[in-house]
Amino acid sequence: MQKFRLLLVMLCAFSLTVFSQENESKEDNSDIIRIVGKLTNKQNNEPIPFANVGVIGSYIGAASNLDGIFEFKIPGKYNERMIQASAVGFSTFTAKVSECTQVDTLEIILTPKNYNIGEVEVMAESLVLQKRIKTALEKIPENYLQTPFNYDVYYRSEKFENDKLNRLREAAVRIYDDKGYQRADAYQVFKERGYKFLQVRKNFEPASLADGSTFLDELLEMDIVRSRGNVLNGNHISFYDLKLDQITEYENDSIWVISYKSKRPMLSNTGDYYAKSYSGKLYIKTKDYAVIKNETHVVATNYSPQGRSFYVNENRQKWQPLKIEYDFSVTYKQHSGRYYLSYVNYKRHHELKEKETGIPKSLDINTEMLITKINTENPEIIEKRAYYENMPYDKKFWDSYNIIFDGE
Repeated sequence: MQKFRLLLVMLCAFSLTVFSQENESKEDNSDIIRIVGKLTNKQNNEPIPFANVGVIGSYIGAASNLDGIFEFKIPGKYNERMIQASAVGFSTFTAKVSECTQVDTLEIILTPKNYNIGEVEVMAESLVLQKRIKTALEKIPENYLQTPFNYDVYYRSEKFENDKLNRLREAAVRIYDDKGYQRADAYQVFKERGYKFLQVRKNFEPASLADGSTFLDELLEMDIVRSRGNVLNGNHISFYDLKLDQITEYENDSIWVISYKSKRPMLSNTGDYYAKSYSGKLYIKTKDYAVIKNETHVVATNYSPQGRSFYVNENRQKWQPLKIEYDFSVTYKQHSGRYYLSYVNYKRHHELKEKETGIPKSLDINTEMLITKINTENPEIIEKRAYYENMPYDKKFWDSYNIIFDGE
């Protein structure tokens, strides 16, 4: 599978602005501190992807890419503040901003923090793990926002055919959720969310309806805390084999890592009409039972261009599916006692054969959604979804997209 290189050039704008956006200040560019760094695993010298790096006590920060590299900008007034770097399963790094700017590239080495399960007083039987997941479900109303809000996100989608990139789309998108994290079935959640494109840039011009379509709906479906069509479903939890994979830590809090595998993959508990294998890992904090991360791997027999949950008329398919599998990872971030969606990464691989000629083809679709702002005060109501986009490129917008939002 084509390696998904996350070129998060917008990361320096990453900000979790939970309260009113009206009073955001824009710092003078002459008083801006630029931080570039790399996160590495002390045990094997491998990069640490998707780690959170930011200034403690502010909303300014970034996430590391697959190579462990991150970059963001800080207003000069934060020079004496502390920077924190954290990733699930690793020690937490803290240092003064002024210390971090003494080198061109900040090398941060994190130590793995996994504990021998046998040395911890934890019963790993399936019924005990079911109870932990059910408790996490019961605590969603107190752990996650329950009122309407907006997400502003950076969206990126890549499409490869036979390992050659032929579609690249980046977008700034605004999403509206009418209920917050009030869980419901997939159809109800679908009705309660809407989104619109703020700006788009891409390496192609749409020539058909399919060219203008995006994968935003599927990314939103992977927010497993919001919808019930996944492992976080109390009615289906007995359909899974559960195992305590490890006990680790995140930002000095203990984490249970529970691996799961569906005994009966079906649309209602996978979100995929053609799923034949559904497995993954849930990361649950022991302190408050908040789900902070989910990783899922799915093997399917077919796929509809309209989405994972749709039926395919196989007689109209020009290509016969030989192998279809995909992975998605979802992380959540805490601020002021509430958890919010932080990042979604989705990678899908197809191996196909043309029915008439037998010509083989590989198809890879890699998408991501990085939340850059959250607005809970007077959110903009967006009732519909922009399934198709054909927005002209606005150079001025993209040149200024890295504006720092100071949400203190």
